[in-house]
Amino acid sequence: FKGIDRVSGDTDGKKMFMEGTKLEYFQGETYIRFTQAEIIEQEDGSKEVTFMGQVSLKHEDLNVTGEKFCYNTDKKSGIFSGDVVLEREETLNDQGEVEKEGIKLVCNSLLLETEEKSFVATEKPFIEHKDFNGNGQKISYIDREELLTIVGDFHIQKGKEEIKGEEISFNLKQKTFEAKRGKEPLEVIFEIEEKKEE
Repeated sequence: FKGIDRVSGDTDGKKMFMEGTKLEYFQGETYIRFTQAEIIEQEDGSKEVTFMGQVSLKHEDLNVTGEKFCYNTDKKSGIFSGDVVLEREETLNDQGEVEKEGIKLVCNSLLLETEEKSFVATEKPFIEHKDFNGNGQKISYIDREELLTIVGDFHIQKGKEEIKGEEISFNLKQKTFEAKRGKEPLEVIFEIEEKKEE
């Protein structure tokens, strides 16, 4: 921790509170900025840190902001809440070719595993990708497989095409998708251009 203006806690070291105008936290490749934090030692000896006040996390190509982030330092995972924005930058390989495309996600609750760069977004999640944008009740992503899944009354927009249904999965590496119906059939809307006769 760096940038602390004030700190308080209990004498046995199980609970601590800190605040400052530009607080910083580092753990491996993870960098977090915030204005307040509460640290509580858990029964298993791990520490749970609740970062508050314009929280900003950077981990490699991943940037996440939100009002609050409850983070377990041993599990290297936690939950962002309140006006959450996640952005994954486009990454290029040594030849300058796109290795991973950028994505932007907004929601009100985000379970984030920092080391794996995987997440589960709930509470009105909406995602933007260069090929599509959409929403559903839950959006999850597994980075090592580049698998993005939207579940629960999803709605995807791709140009003039729309798909609505219960579940859709995108393999972002292979540039493929598969949609599944729920109780109702899938709904696919697209425009057919008619050839003009001369």
